[in-house]
Amino acid sequence: MSKNGDVETKQTEASKTGRAKIRIARPLQTIDVINKVIKVMYGYKTSVMYKDISTACGMHPVNVSQALSAARDVGLTELAGKKGLYNLSNQGKEYARLLTAGKEREAKGLLRRLIRQNPLWGEINRFIDATRGQSRDPLDLVLEIERKTGKQWSPSTRAGLRDSIVSILDFADVVVREGSKIIPIGEEQIKDEAKQPSEALVSPDIVEREFAALKGDDFTFEIRKDLEALEFAESQFDAWISYLKKTLLREKQESRQSDGASNQ
Repeated sequence: MSKNGDVETKQTEASKTGRAKIRIARPLQTIDVINKVIKVMYGYKTSVMYKDISTACGMHPVNVSQALSAARDVGLTELAGKKGLYNLSNQGKEYARLLTAGKEREAKGLLRRLIRQNPLWGEINRFIDATRGQSRDPLDLVLEIERKTGKQWSPSTRAGLRDSIVSILDFADVVVREGSKIIPIGEEQIKDEAKQPSEALVSPDIVEREFAALKGDDFTFEIRKDLEALEFAESQFDAWISYLKKTLLREKQESRQSDGASNQ
């Protein structure tokens, strides 16, 4: 059959199922496990089978295999010719180099760039971009992935995928955790605590020089005098205010409904 015929056949099959296959990252191990496996791989300096490094990782071979696959979804590892045999990608080598050198902040920045550039994370990035500044249940994201990939997952699989994705996004400073929820913050903001001196060591005049404050009877708003901080605040402030308004309106509506029910 001709190449065009193959394409037509695939399009016909896709139309019969009602959807085309969409590839989306589906990591099943958290970033802590991924980082541990990556650092072990870096010490081997050659291709490795997941079974061969399970002892060195101190983990079951299945967990090592899942970690290597999750790292591949991000772009840190790549298959080396046969199933179960992996190499560190060039970016993976640099990531491991930074981790093993104690340069965690730089490693986070590299991971964040990989996530933003990787097509497998396209749908996840779109969810992040559309919900910046909003507190969201990460299970919503997992359900969206399930729908778009045409899967039917068990609650345990959804929970595992949720925890893995959240851990990766949190480590890469793409989201912050708020209890069981996440708040997407975008790539502009970097949680660099090392740049923020302890409050006990900061004198009032230093705070005044570094921060601009806008105060009123009903609000207080402070922002670091930094162009990146200002740009990020400008992009996030409207979304944050909109989220607070929606939350307050919902709470008032629920309160009225509750009062109405109690008076009946």
